[in-house]
Amino acid sequence: MISVRNPVILAAMAGICDGEFCFEAAKAGAGMVIIGGINFDAETISAGLKIKARGRSEFHVELGNLENFLAREVAKAKKGGAPVAVNVRVATQEGLLRAGEIVQNSGAKAFELNAHCRQTEITQVGGGEALLFDPEKLEEWIKSLREILKVSLIVKWRANVVDDVALAKTLESLGVDAFHIDAMKPGYPEADLETIRRVSNKTETFLIGNNSIKSLDSALKMLKTGAQAVSVARYTLNDPKLVGKLAIEVEKALQKMR
Repeated sequence: MISVRNPVILAAMAGICDGEFCFEAAKAGAGMVIIGGINFDAETISAGLKIKARGRSEFHVELGNLENFLAREVAKAKKGGAPVAVNVRVATQEGLLRAGEIVQNSGAKAFELNAHCRQTEITQVGGGEALLFDPEKLEEWIKSLREILKVSLIVKWRANVVDDVALAKTLESLGVDAFHIDAMKPGYPEADLETIRRVSNKTETFLIGNNSIKSLDSALKMLKTGAQAVSVARYTLNDPKLVGKLAIEVEKALQKMR
């Protein structure tokens, strides 16, 4: 069961969405905030350093400091009043189970497994989007998480990489609490609403739609297509309060429609 206080969420952004950024978004009205992505094993930590070296934003936390770091950042974010999730990047099952334990102990309400990152350094070690091409591994990981997690489990992925409906049905059968789909389509400038519609029509799992959400109109379009919530990322890059402002606009518009 996933819990959000309204249908507009702050999506994770590597190197950006720490506890303070999430606190500001939550305080302004976001329905949920997602810290991360955070690397939880030696493989993804090393990959993250390589990504950072070429100028991209990244969080770098040593293995031994992950528990204290996350507890501190989640505590900051929770003061904003919205449920907090953690976006997790791992390449090994050992890292996965470590992340599960640390996220639960941090006070977060949800664990978001990152099958979304397409940075070469991450995919080369088997993390992020690489999980979509290893369905047996992904299924095994979901099963192992379900055995230990007492918080909600979200899986985030990018659309039009594999068969989205088939993936969603598999994840639903394994007990995933929410899908977070970046509705990207190569060569298409806006969100691929048709993918959101197809997944929504074929499954009953809570669906968070992402991509090109930067206005009331774009948020309502995705919600009307079948998503139960939308997430915002780059639109808030310079001002986390924007996600809260959008959440208030969406709530007012939905109330008028009822």
